[in-house]
Amino acid sequence: MTLIKNNIALWLGYAIAIALVVVNRHHCFFWDTVQLGSKHADFYFSSHFSGLLLPNDIDSGHIPTFGLYIALVWQVFGRSLEASHLAILPFAIGIVWQISRLCNKFVPARYAGIAGLLILIDPSLLSQITLVSPDVPLAFFFLMGMNAVFENRKPWLTLAVLLLFLTSMRGMMVSVCLLALDLYCNFDWTLHWKKQLQRLFKRSLIYLPALLVFLAFNAYHFLQKGWIGYHKDSPWAKCFEPAGSVKGVLFNVGLYGWRLLDYGRVAVWLVLFILLLIYKKRLVNPKTKVLAFFTMVIVLVLPLNLLWAKNLTGHRYLIPVYLVVSIFTVSLLFSEMVKSKVKIGLALLWFVMIVSGNFWIYPTRLSQGWDSTLAHLPYYGLRQEALHYLDREKIKYTDVETFFPNTAALDLIDLSNDTRHLDTFDGSKRYVFFSNVYNVEDTTLDILFDPSRYKPIQHFESNRVFITIYKRL
Repeated sequence: MTLIKNNIALWLGYAIAIALVVVNRHHCFFWDTVQLGSKHADFYFSSHFSGLLLPNDIDSGHIPTFGLYIALVWQVFGRSLEASHLAILPFAIGIVWQISRLCNKFVPARYAGIAGLLILIDPSLLSQITLVSPDVPLAFFFLMGMNAVFENRKPWLTLAVLLLFLTSMRGMMVSVCLLALDLYCNFDWTLHWKKQLQRLFKRSLIYLPALLVFLAFNAYHFLQKGWIGYHKDSPWAKCFEPAGSVKGVLFNVGLYGWRLLDYGRVAVWLVLFILLLIYKKRLVNPKTKVLAFFTMVIVLVLPLNLLWAKNLTGHRYLIPVYLVVSIFTVSLLFSEMVKSKVKIGLALLWFVMIVSGNFWIYPTRLSQGWDSTLAHLPYYGLRQEALHYLDREKIKYTDVETFFPNTAALDLIDLSNDTRHLDTFDGSKRYVFFSNVYNVEDTTLDILFDPSRYKPIQHFESNRVFITIYKRL
């Protein structure tokens, strides 16, 4: 019976991952995926893979492996939204598989299935799976690396770290966390220091291929372009502006804390706190101890390359943190020490609150991570309705302004071969295409919502996501 229940839970996890990709396969590129997915892939596809480096206006500083991957998928299956989304499917399925393997290591067999589901249903992870996002393969490679460390499978760890380096610079930070876990689990610190150095050298060979690829790419990039990471004229240079002061860093720390609790994740921390409060040291064993160590490492280390800048604290950047905290918490929740009624009650609390997180929509003036919650899903249909309205009313796109991420050419958002685009808002055009998913600054909202300046002429809304067409008076 236990095996049957776990198999049902596991297959339900696979069904959720597959459904999220397949059901949303017609959705356009959204938020950062316009840049990291569509624009990068379009460059390689349209140039017939004639060069490795991207033009400066779309070069994010990362090794552009994800864009190359999507372009190769287009080369085989055609340049379409369906092919783009289905390219994510293997990684979505792989995430479920890797979570299941981790649960089998740290959770008693009869609870492993439900534990895996609780980890999987994080709103930010599920939302990223609906997108053509590099954070989906990053999450898969990270979980793959965790399993490789716990099993001490060196070739698989080498591969996982290499793929993390190829995915993004954040993948490098995640690899640093995996290195700490690897040294904790698989290195004997009681040896004489000379033997330690010898062992450390041999162990470092696991990470050498990733480091060499990173150094080679960035050396080539610097020689060709004269910069690494980003440049002052980059369209997203503001994201890398330093926080500027202790107050700015502390603000980011507070924002980081909010991200950890947002979209129902407060329940995960609440469950963890309750378990530690009730059972204290009785839950401590070698398995939970290593997860406690890794939780502390990733919570403290991963944000180090995010907190120094003004705009690098997006929800999706922290998916590895959410995963590790959840894995640690389920290892405690389903421990033999915890009473069945406590298990059921806390699991229900977790499930209800984390699912409710997909319905957390803040007021328009409060920015939120729309690409990290399923609450954004109505936007795609509303956007099509609004674009059809512009066409039906014969409103020229050259007379309409809008906001990120809706400013790219329609072809780069929808892969529709329609080269028209809406300009970025500056108050000079007759019409404005506005949605609450655009996280517009308050000063701009003050202008847009001023009835003496703009009048709403059409409104589309579904489940508190809306698009409004304004006309300048």
